[in-house]
This record gives sequence, C-alpha cells and structure tokens, in this order.
Amino acid sequence: MKKLSYFACLFLAGVLFGCSSAPESGIAIKKAADGYKMYIDGRETYIKGVGGTYRLDVASQSGANAFRTWGGSVEEVTKILAQASENNMYVMQGIGLPKDSMRYYDAAFKNKMREEVRTLAETFKNDTCLLAWGIGNEIELGNANIGAAWSFVEELAQIIKSVDKRHLVSTVISYNPSALDSIAKYVPSLDYVGINVYGPMNEVQNTFEKSNYKGPFMITEWGPTGWWETATTEWKAPIEQTSEEKLQVYEERYTKYIQSNPRCLGSFVFLWGQKEERTPTWFSMFVEDNVDQLPLHGEKTPMVEAMQRVWTGRELTETAPVIEGMTINDKYAIDNVQVKAGKPFKAHVAVTDKENDRLTYVWEILKEATVLGFGGSYEPRPDRVGEVVTSDTDTYEVAVDMPGEYRLYVYVLDNTGFVSTVNVPFQVIK
Repeated sequence: MKKLSYFACLFLAGVLFGCSSAPESGIAIKKAADGYKMYIDGRETYIKGVGGTYRLDVASQSGANAFRTWGGSVEEVTKILAQASENNMYVMQGIGLPKDSMRYYDAAFKNKMREEVRTLAETFKNDTCLLAWGIGNEIELGNANIGAAWSFVEELAQIIKSVDKRHLVSTVISYNPSALDSIAKYVPSLDYVGINVYGPMNEVQNTFEKSNYKGPFMITEWGPTGWWETATTEWKAPIEQTSEEKLQVYEERYTKYIQSNPRCLGSFVFLWGQKEERTPTWFSMFVEDNVDQLPLHGEKTPMVEAMQRVWTGRELTETAPVIEGMTINDKYAIDNVQVKAGKPFKAHVAVTDKENDRLTYVWEILKEATVLGFGGSYEPRPDRVGEVVTSDTDTYEVAVDMPGEYRLYVYVLDNTGFVSTVNVPFQVIK
C-alpha cells in the first residue's frame, strides 16, 4: 500500500473528522437576505452546541457539533481541542475576564492579559477544531459595564485578529440590553455577540432589533427558567420546574425562538453536565455521580432527550419517565407546604413511562441552600437530612424532627440510562 504524505494525511483527517487544513480554509459570517449565516471551510454550518466538556460522546451522538468553555491555559486548551477532534466537534473557547471594574484600570493586569491572549492566539491560530474565542463572560454582571472594560475587550479582540486570521472573535453578555449597546459603541471588531438568556427567550429578537448592535449573535447559554425568574414560596424558596416541564421548555425555546431567528448563528445549551446552583438539579442535564449513598451514575435527564430530538429532527426509541408532579400531604410546591416537626408526612410523585420500563425511585431530603454563589459561581451541595431511600413505589413517608427549610427530591430512573427529577421545598414547623 502506498504511504500517504503528511499533508495528505491532514487532508484526509479533515474530510473524516470535520477539521479541514486546506490553506484557503477558514470561518466566515456572511450577510444573508434575512440575517446571517456562518460558513466553516465553505460549508454552511449552524451551531448545535453544549455548555461544558462533560460526556461529549453523548453530545456528538445526540446531534451536537460544538461545545463551549469559559477559559483555560495553553495546556488546558490543548486538551480541550483534542477532545473536540476526538468527538468531531468545534469549540468556542472562553478567555476569562473579571467582573470588577477596577481591574480594567490595573496596568499590570491588562499587560498580563494582553500577553496571555496573544500567546493563545499564536498557539492555536491554525487549529481547525477551534471555532471562536469568547472574550469574557457576563463581565457586566459585576460593575464592569463601563467604557474602560469594553474598550479593553476591543483591544484584546484586535490582538487576536492581528494574529489569528481563521477564527471568530466574540464576547458573551447576560440578558442585558445596555451591555449590548455598550458593545455596539466600544467593541466594533467582534464577529458576533454571545448572549446568555433563560426566561425571556421570547424577547431576544425584539431586544436585538431595538439595540444599536446590528450584527449576528449566538445564544451562548440557555436552558430552564432560572431560579431568579420562577415563583417562590412564602419563605422565598424558588420553585423548580419538573424535568418534564423543562423538556417542554427546551424544545419550545429552541424551535420557536433560537432556530427560527435569522440573526442567530446557533446556541450552546446549558449545562451539559451537572452543577449545584440552588439545587443539584436546576440546570443539570445529567444527574450527579459518586455522591455518598446516592445510587446515581450521571444518568441523562429528559432535557438530553429534548435536545437530541430538536437537533436531529427524529423521535427517540427510548425516552425518559414523564413526571406530572409531586405532592407532600396532597399539596404542591406552590401551596407553601408546611409539616409538623416529628410528624410523618407522605409524598407522592405522579409518573408514567412511554416504554413501560421498570421504574426505580430514589428519595432524598436536603436542607434549603443558604451558601449561594454569584453569577453561576461555586455553591456547595446542601446537607442531607436522614438517609437516602430507594424503592419501587411512587410514595414515600418520612418525618423531620428539626424545624427549618428543606427540599424533598425524587429521582425516577427507568434503568435504561434516563432519570427524571422533581423536588418540593417545604417548611418544618413546631
């Protein structure tokens, strides 16, 4: 067999794995009649992305073609891009910036960032699995929605573009129209803007149309209705949607407001993994793994099912259990559930499974979260009360002795790789 040259191997790898190395290759955004379209090595490409690097094999198999990160050193980015190549995906690579406005007047900090950004651009300027650089994430959530900060983002964008002629450059904001106007004024070099949005997804198109920013954008973080947007109990505990309600929200927001927007180049659904934010399940598209006593192993939630359906346009042969709701003493979360200290109460979860799989129920009580992060920062898992109980029934009876604020969680596993979730906040009174 004739031995292929090094360059022939590179070309073949590009054909097979989606990472082209042809000299004329690159990434471009072009104005279309009704908006914008993105082309990678001449191929029109719509980004079907996930937030995070967890289970990228599942993401790729489900129809995703990209993932997003929030920062990293040269060594870390090297590993990230290797993951992208292995899973036939592109990367929107983040470059971390502070939310503190004072840092943008700190010459030493700015010099350090200039050097780091130039090094990243020089190192990865030809990498064909890299899609774009994301300079900063929601810096305006602190007090950095100021000209000095955005002007520095523009400076970093120009540094990248002076070195890296292949990849796109962006920044990411929260759902903040004033930040969008600041970008229009101070950061003209960006190829697109990333916006993180949850509840007001239906307002995004109008927000961009009214803004001074007239370019393309991506939804760089989205998912269920956030804890800051939901109804709460009388004691201000946010009420989380059931996983079935989240499934419906994901499908509706994607098809009705993301995919149909002509200025939108794609999106990154959040979070392709698991994190603690107010609860262990709020933004998690996979459940926890290796938690003491909890018989969970990172199973997929219905939100993964939802994304596979909208990404591929096909129905799944195996779906998650459908939770209609959960009650404590016949009351839902919105009813401000209170129970007496030391007196048993009964919970019931209404659930069905389309494939009639055998269901397993995992019940857990946690204290209501009190150590809270900011802007998605780290939060510890709240303390557990009592023991985890695993059963094959949809009812659960227990008593809590100490007055306070708690949540009862149930995880319903279909034993095929899916798990559905719901929780109810409740108060224990004397």
